[in-house]
Amino acid sequence: MKTQKELDERWKFQVASRPGGEGLLACFACGVCTAGCPVSEVEERFNPRRIIHQVLMGNREHVLRSKEIWMCIGCYTCTAHCPQDVEFTNLLKVLRTMAVEEGHVDKKWLKLIDEIDRRTQNLRRDLVEYLWNEETLQSREEFDSWYKEETGKLSWTRKVKDNAE
Repeated sequence: MKTQKELDERWKFQVASRPGGEGLLACFACGVCTAGCPVSEVEERFNPRRIIHQVLMGNREHVLRSKEIWMCIGCYTCTAHCPQDVEFTNLLKVLRTMAVEEGHVDKKWLKLIDEIDRRTQNLRRDLVEYLWNEETLQSREEFDSWYKEETGKLSWTRKVKDNAE
């Protein structure tokens, strides 16, 4: 458990004072951001409500060193559903910038994550285009089988699966 000294009680105000972090203090932890998040559906460690709670508690080092602040795909579903207009996606941009500024990650991460997001969107577009034109997959089972076979060809997916087991 973190001691009072290890928590930075002023950090939430520093985050909230930056463009993109303004809504942080309005959060009342309803969890709608997490419930609608497509990333949290596939990655249980990614939990927007938990990240906000850690920021509000002042758990600065943990948050800025965490892999989770880099997992968001920037779809803004959390923002669209938030009753308090917290704009979690923009809040993550603030946290990412702070992580770079404080030396927790190299600044190349900001560009790399932007590139990953762009390529992911291109991949999704190309996949939809391919499946639309092929019209070969008639059921969810056929898609699941095809997807497993195709992603199994990628060497890095095998490494990720091996590490998960």
